[in-house]
Amino acid sequence: MKKLVYVLLTFVLVMGLAACGGSQGGGSGDSDFTWTREGTFQDENKNVLIITKPTGDEEHEDQWAVSVILGEEVHGWFLDQKGETLAGNLNSEYDDTDTDYVVTISEEGEDGLMMEVEGGDTYHFTKVETPDPIGVLKVNTEGLGTIAVGPEGETVEFEEDFPNQSTVINVTEPTKYILRAKADEGYKFVKWTKDGEDFSEEADITVDVDSDVEYIAVFEPAE
Repeated sequence: MKKLVYVLLTFVLVMGLAACGGSQGGGSGDSDFTWTREGTFQDENKNVLIITKPTGDEEHEDQWAVSVILGEEVHGWFLDQKGETLAGNLNSEYDDTDTDYVVTISEEGEDGLMMEVEGGDTYHFTKVETPDPIGVLKVNTEGLGTIAVGPEGETVEFEEDFPNQSTVINVTEPTKYILRAKADEGYKFVKWTKDGEDFSEEADITVDVDSDVEYIAVFEPAE
C-alpha cells in the first residue's frame, strides 16, 4: 500500500510540473511504430512503472508521462517516443537533484515493458490492473506548517528534506488514514478542518476515507 501511495503522489507531482513549463525533447520521433503500452506495470521486486498519455496539455501532447518507483527511489517526467522506444531523462530541471536518470523503455512480450537505465540496471515489468478510485483524499495547509499522511498501520513520518504542504491520494477502497500536522518555527497548529468545517484540534488524527474529502491543517503565528 505504501508503494501505491508513492506512485500516486509521484504521478501528481509529475503532472503538476507540466504547468511549470520545460521539456525533455521535441516530439514523438520519426517512426511509424505505434506505442501500445499504457497504465501501471510492476516487476518481480514490486517496483512500479506508470505510463500515461497527457491530455489537455499542448506542450507535452506528443510525449508520454512516465513515473518509476524503485523502492524509495522516485523518478518522473515526460519522455519522447524514439523509434520503437520511449527514451530520455526522467529527472527534470525542477528536481532537487543534479543527477540524470536516463532510461530507454521498450515493449516486451505480450503486455510487458523493459526499462534500461543508462549506466545502470535493466528492469522487466508486466501489466497490472489497478482498481478504480472510490474517492480522492486531499490534504492541504493554511499558514506555515507541514503535514505527513499515510495509511493506518504504517509509520507516518514528516519529510525533513522535502517538507510537504499538500497531498492528493486516490483511494481505491475504504481506508483509515493517519494525518499529522507540525507547525513551522514561529507558528502553532490550531486545528484540522474537514470540507471547510472545524474537525479536530489534535495535531495527529486518524480518519476514515471512503469518498472525496479535503482536510486542511490550519496554522497561525505563535503569540
